[in-house]
Amino acid sequence: METVVYLIRHSEVTPRVNIKNISMHDNKQNINEKAFLSVSGEKRAEKLSKHQELQNIDAVYSSNYVRCLETAKYIALENNTIINVDDRLNERKVGEMGEMRASEFERLQRKDFDFKLSGGESLNQTKKRVVEAMKNILMFESGNRVAVISHATAITTLLTAWCETGYNVDDNIILSFEDETIVDGRYTAPMMFKVTFDGMNVKDIKNIDLTNL
Repeated sequence: METVVYLIRHSEVTPRVNIKNISMHDNKQNINEKAFLSVSGEKRAEKLSKHQELQNIDAVYSSNYVRCLETAKYIALENNTIINVDDRLNERKVGEMGEMRASEFERLQRKDFDFKLSGGESLNQTKKRVVEAMKNILMFESGNRVAVISHATAITTLLTAWCETGYNVDDNIILSFEDETIVDGRYTAPMMFKVTFDGMNVKDIKNIDLTNL
């Protein structure tokens, strides 16, 4: 039975709680989880919910981060359904960066999926829990149209379960499915992928163009 899952990165976050601007003495993980949508992010999330691909959605799943819940609420309202919260869809935990630059941390993780910092997660650990969440969703939502709102890194790790992985000249991850580029190293907020399943097997993956939002 065919199941359609829309993997959606949350909408734009207000720069006032950009994690890179937070001092080392604050609880960065806690603040990151509570980062909320900007005014334009709210508008884009509402417009996203009107997208033709997101009509007649049977179920909505979301990370427990505020920005994902705020994005999911519009899709749930548009489709007269509830939000199912699953913390396995949360973003990868960074951990204690100390003096390490964010760009260096990201590069090290992209090149070594087992690399992690103290108190953080590796990409393989993130992938494991997100894959488990997806398997559960497919079991419960067989034959349905499902919206899953998560995060850039979490979604990327999930896509690596089905896509060929490569790198561009900047060491950004490039993903392709059946010779079609799905992720080209650039990310927008929001961002949406349409994954069609036959049972637990992936039939097709498309990167849905959201440039007109």
